[in-house]
Amino acid sequence: MYEIKKCSEVSDSIIFKAFTDGFADYIIKVNMEEDFFISRFFGPEGNNRELSYIAFKENIPVGITLGGVKVGENFKTLRCGGMSLIPSERGSGLAKTLMEFHEKKAREIGCKQLFLEVIDGNDRAINFYKKIGYEKVYNLTYRKWELKYENIINVNTLQSKVEVMNFEDIYSLREMDYSHLPWQGDFPYFKELPCNYYGIRDNGNIIAGIASTNNSIFYLWVHPKFRNKGYATALLSRIINDLKPIELNVTYSNNSLAHTYANHLNMKLKPISQLEMYKWLC
Repeated sequence: MYEIKKCSEVSDSIIFKAFTDGFADYIIKVNMEEDFFISRFFGPEGNNRELSYIAFKENIPVGITLGGVKVGENFKTLRCGGMSLIPSERGSGLAKTLMEFHEKKAREIGCKQLFLEVIDGNDRAINFYKKIGYEKVYNLTYRKWELKYENIINVNTLQSKVEVMNFEDIYSLREMDYSHLPWQGDFPYFKELPCNYYGIRDNGNIIAGIASTNNSIFYLWVHPKFRNKGYATALLSRIINDLKPIELNVTYSNNSLAHTYANHLNMKLKPISQLEMYKWLC
């Protein structure tokens, strides 16, 4: 009934059509040009055409699942970067078929787990993923910091210690930082974006760092020994001074320190949140 192909076997235009047709009635409206979709979803989003599948019915694309490898919790992981069907094919068993191809590929390339994000409240999708073996592990929170005059943070004495750094400098913090990072806050993702990197050293060692564009903070971390002393504030102040953002967006998952600090800065909660779901491959 259905013909399943790898996305590497079809044109980018067909991939784009399958994706946008499947997400036409999604909770979040998908409104993007083809060039942007391809550059983002097969760029920073980490999907690979060889690990992604598209379903055809009578030569018409009717469903798609995108896949890309990441290392999560020190395990090789196949992430589902998007799965959708056109409305008329929902409930047909096609979603299960596509996810079976996805899982089979994960096992072939030696992945230990599967991972995906889903909108909290999209009960149909959540129940489907649970039925095929996924379980919720983390909650993803999205916040927006509107930088008005009254909430701009003050420069502190640590400001002079903030240095311009590069990706490798900030990435070195992961040798000490074992916290779980959401996909869009992890290094393989923002490495592909035009980020600015700043850090602070103590006795020659980097002990705090930030990665940010002029509208999003992707990573902010301070060594536990130096917390509650103004290091994060100094880094944020440098971002504000150099990039002059109107607002900064932040995403984090089940992190009490990030949550309370975001509250302290009066960051607004966005109306959409997500769940991170995993399936362990025995």
